[in-house]
Amino acid sequence: MRFLNPLWFKLAPADLDFTRRAPSRIEVASLLQAPPDRVFEIFAKPEGMRDWIAGFVGCTWTSPEPHGVGSTRELELNAITFREHFIGWEPGRRFCFAIDATTMPLMRRMVEDIQLDPSGANATLLRWTVHYEPRGLVQAIHPLARRLIGAGYRASAEGLSRYLLKKFAASA
Repeated sequence: MRFLNPLWFKLAPADLDFTRRAPSRIEVASLLQAPPDRVFEIFAKPEGMRDWIAGFVGCTWTSPEPHGVGSTRELELNAITFREHFIGWEPGRRFCFAIDATTMPLMRRMVEDIQLDPSGANATLLRWTVHYEPRGLVQAIHPLARRLIGAGYRASAEGLSRYLLKKFAASA
């Protein structure tokens, strides 16, 4: 990661139940031209993330393989780094993690839930939902912050769609 000793802001613990009771959520849906198993692999392996996540810098697993529920990693974007732990891991179906700490104090609690539903023979309906409880300044400017955060997730979903089209067109 880029920063040697970043200042970390801990978030309150979150589990799968938080996805049902979170005070705020952002939902992004996208039809992807690849089967769910392939899409899951792309979320689980950081090698191609630079090609589709806006502002991606790096991703490091901080727990040993095999990865699954309980695994941890750090994901760094241009402006913020996240420490995540996995609370849902169903290959080809669901990739869900709670944020334990960030380098910016934006949220009190946060979970990303990525669900993959088959759609036809070779496509996936991606449902990417961010469940969160904002803190401080984000709470004060929530309508604007929500639009900006949502735009980042939509850009990543669109980037993933383009990445899959390019990746699988090249391998065909």
